[in-house]
Amino acid sequence: MAARWTIVVVGLGPGRWEDLTVEARDTLLAAPLVICRTLRHPTVDALREHAPSLTLESFDHLYETAASFAELYPTMVRELLARARKEAIVYAVPGHPLLGEESVRLLQAEARTAKVHVRIVAGLSYVEPVCAALDVDPLERDLQLLDATRLGDVPSAALMGAILPTKPALIGQMYNRRLAGATKLALSEVYPPDWEVAIVRWAGLPQQRVIRLPLHDLDRNAHADHLTTVYVPPLPPLHALRVPEGLRYVVARLRAPDGCPWDRKQTHQSLRKYVLEEAYEVAEVLDEWDGSPEMAEKLADELGDLLLQVYLQAEIGDNEDLFSIADVFEAVTAKLIRRHPHVFGEVEVADAEEVLRNWDAIKRGERAARGEDVVAESALHGVPRGIPSLTQAYELSAKAAKVGFEWPMMDGFLDKVAEEAHELAAEIAAGKMAHTTAELGDLLFALATLSRRLGISAEDALRGANLRFRSRFEAMEAQARAQGRALDTLTLDEWDTLWAAAKARQ
Repeated sequence: MAARWTIVVVGLGPGRWEDLTVEARDTLLAAPLVICRTLRHPTVDALREHAPSLTLESFDHLYETAASFAELYPTMVRELLARARKEAIVYAVPGHPLLGEESVRLLQAEARTAKVHVRIVAGLSYVEPVCAALDVDPLERDLQLLDATRLGDVPSAALMGAILPTKPALIGQMYNRRLAGATKLALSEVYPPDWEVAIVRWAGLPQQRVIRLPLHDLDRNAHADHLTTVYVPPLPPLHALRVPEGLRYVVARLRAPDGCPWDRKQTHQSLRKYVLEEAYEVAEVLDEWDGSPEMAEKLADELGDLLLQVYLQAEIGDNEDLFSIADVFEAVTAKLIRRHPHVFGEVEVADAEEVLRNWDAIKRGERAARGEDVVAESALHGVPRGIPSLTQAYELSAKAAKVGFEWPMMDGFLDKVAEEAHELAAEIAAGKMAHTTAELGDLLFALATLSRRLGISAEDALRGANLRFRSRFEAMEAQARAQGRALDTLTLDEWDTLWAAAKARQ
């Protein structure tokens, strides 16, 4: 439906009257009324001189009363749309209307529903004079543009997606010291605190100043105002320690022709044992987890080692033209979205159990889409053959139980354990070692099945036993040393005594 009313949005440029476009100047001088986002702009002062009879209004009063920028700009838009239904509106904003002007973005989004046409009259943005002051070519250096009023609201966990520190960045609309402080905290998530940044004030005007200082001092100087922009130079890749790009660069260098001989010779298969080792080391920290800062630091360190294995595998895949780290990101992200329709879609779930049922159904659908015969597949499908044997036994018995292969009462599980123990004892007595190995395996499988029926992780149970044994044995060693005894000189009775003492102390 055609718009009934029109709002003309004019860009005031960076501050000089001479920097106004011809169309912007003509539009402003011909208007009986101009509503400015703010009167705190040098071009507005010049406009008063060139058109003394022009009526100027602004939204400056809202800056004093609005609780946040998220509340401020929608309020401006509502007032503009209401005024447009009564009279012709010229709305003037600093710089270019489409660069860093949240009120204009929201106005365009709401105008169609309100049957209001928005016409944009371009203006020179702040970027050109700031780049001139810094002698920076924005295209040559892949300059990033950020908004200080929004940067401080970005959670630290998501900041890596908001800014790439190996590329230069301009942060506009640094209106006040509070925004400078929020920006400093946000940038400190990915930049070193002593990284030098440049504050550019009143760019392109006679009062222009460029102040260079370390990031940690960004909010300690009274430089932030409505014409302040911060320039953050790019970090060298070896200094970008807190973002994925730094790790990716390091791994690529290690695998480069002039890189590390050891890393260059690795293959997907040769790294397998390191993937497992690093995963187990992460698990070990989780077993010892107490929530302390020391343990948190240790967990972050071990997770980093595990992440390195992912990047090494991806780099090898890239070198062989098989896949890249981007394929890894895409695979896992798409999978999470696809398998959580209750979060990213319209599906509703009652509890975690229903989530798991949906997850299994979605996985079956994915396999069917790949052409796999899900109808004929075993009920044991999905239990990896490479996981630890005790965990594998636990999961296999759980899969079998889902289709009814399960004793109804606890006695059945206990009888099976006793049966397998008896058969093992018989094979040992007969001296049949080949059969003994098989019977020992059967007994371990029966114990894993029993643990599942009891609701106890077999891995956790055995891990706990390992920890108790380690603690008691080390206590025995300490006691023997205190007695001046060598371990290999102890008699069986003396070992029993030390063991009983160690066990009693736990």
